[in-house]
Amino acid sequence: MIALADLLMRAGWVKRVLFLADRVALVNQAAGAFKAHLPDSAPVNLVTERTSEGRVFLSTYPTMMNLIDGKQEGQVKFGPGHFDLIVIDEAHRSVYQRFRAIFEYFDSFLVGLTATPKDEVDKNTYSLFDLEDGVPTDAYSLDEAIADGVLVPPKATSVPLKIVRSGLRYDDLTAEEKDQWDMLEWGEEEIPDSVDAAEVNKRLFNEDTVDLVIAHLMTHGVKVEGGDRLGKTIVFAKNQAHALYIEERFSAAYPNLAGHFARVITHQTGAYAQTLIDDFSKKAKAPHIAISVDMLDTGIDVPEVVNLVFFKQVRSKTKFWQMMGRGTRLCEDLFGPGQDKEFFRVFDYCQNLEFFGANPEMKDASTAKSLSTRLFAARLDLVRALDEKHAKPGGFAAGEQAPDGDAPPERGRHPRRRVEDASRGGRRAQPRQLHRPPASPRGREI
Repeated sequence: MIALADLLMRAGWVKRVLFLADRVALVNQAAGAFKAHLPDSAPVNLVTERTSEGRVFLSTYPTMMNLIDGKQEGQVKFGPGHFDLIVIDEAHRSVYQRFRAIFEYFDSFLVGLTATPKDEVDKNTYSLFDLEDGVPTDAYSLDEAIADGVLVPPKATSVPLKIVRSGLRYDDLTAEEKDQWDMLEWGEEEIPDSVDAAEVNKRLFNEDTVDLVIAHLMTHGVKVEGGDRLGKTIVFAKNQAHALYIEERFSAAYPNLAGHFARVITHQTGAYAQTLIDDFSKKAKAPHIAISVDMLDTGIDVPEVVNLVFFKQVRSKTKFWQMMGRGTRLCEDLFGPGQDKEFFRVFDYCQNLEFFGANPEMKDASTAKSLSTRLFAARLDLVRALDEKHAKPGGFAAGEQAPDGDAPPERGRHPRRRVEDASRGGRRAQPRQLHRPPASPRGREI
C-alpha cells in the first residue's frame, strides 16, 4: 500500500492520502510503517497530532468523524476535496452504517484492503466499491502468496486433549472422578451420563485442561534463541475471565516466568494494552505469550509470531482466517543468521480447523532440543571419550605406543599420573592425540 501511495504521488495523481483504520493500534502500526518506508511523505497520526500540514494522514473512524463534524476545536479541519486517495484498512469491518458517511463526504479515490471481504445483505464490502459480489478489483490468495515466498504456511499440530474434542462420559471416569461428578451442581436436572464437547467448550475453565494446554504449548511450541525460549505466541481465549485464568495457571506452572512472560492483552487492559502490544512486537522483549480476546485477532502484524493457540471456538469464517493470518508474516534471521521463519505452528484445541475445512499440514510436533541441551550433550560426549581413552593401558589410545624404556605403570598408580611423572623427570611425554567426538546435531527439530 505504501508503494502504491508513493507511485501515485510521484505520478501527480495524488497529493494527499488518508489512511483509515478502526483501532488505534492499527493506526500507530501504519504510521510507523510510513515513517520507516516513506519518510518524505510527512505522515501525520491524527489520533495524537492535530495538524493539517502533511501529505499522508492516518486516523481512526471516530476521530475523522469528529474532525468532519467540527467537534475538534469547533471547526472543520478537512473539506470534501482535501484528500485525493483514501485507503481503508480491514475494509470488511467498520465501513457500514454511520462510518460510511466518511466516504460519501470526501471526493477521492477509494482503495480497500481486506483478506476477507463480506457479501452479506447488511454488510457488503463489494457494494462500497460498486463491484459485483465475489469479484474484487484484484486478489492475491494465501496459496499464491505462500508459493511466491511472500507469506509462510501454517502447520497444524494434533492435540491430545480428548475432553475438549470428545466430551466426557461417566463410564470412562475413575472411581474418584465419578465421586466428584456426583457431587457437582447439575441444577434441577438429573445427573447426566455424559457431557458433550460443545458443553465442555462453553466452560474451558477446568484447571487440568488449562494446565495441559499450557504444558503442551511450552513443550511442543516453536522455540527461538537456539531452542531455549518459546517463540512469540498468541493465545486466543474465549473471554476476559478465561484469559485471566490462563495467565493465572501459567504463573502457577512457571513461577520464574510469572508476571512478564505471558500477559493478557485485551480491550479491558485499557491504555496499557498499547504498551504491551509494542513490547510484544519486539523480538527479544517480554511478553512472549499474548493472551488475547478479540484485540489481536485481526490487523496486528508481528512477524516474529510462530505459534497460534486456538483455545476457543470460532464460528465466523471471516474471523477465523483473519486469526490465521497473524502467523503468516515473513521474519528474516528469526532463528539466527540466515535462518528465517519458514512456517508457523497452529495449536487448535476446539476443532476450528475441522469446522472450516481448513487443511494445513497436520502432524505431531516433535520436541525441539535447546542449544543449552545440545551443548551439554556435546560436553558429555567429550568427557566420555576422555574417560575411555584414559582407561586403556599406559594412558594411550589404541594404535599408539609408549616411548622406549618406559616401564608399565606401577601397581596402584593411575596411568595419567605416570605421564605427568615422565614430564617432571626430564623425559618429554609422548603427545596424546585426543579424538574429537562426533559433533552433536545442531539442526532445529520442529
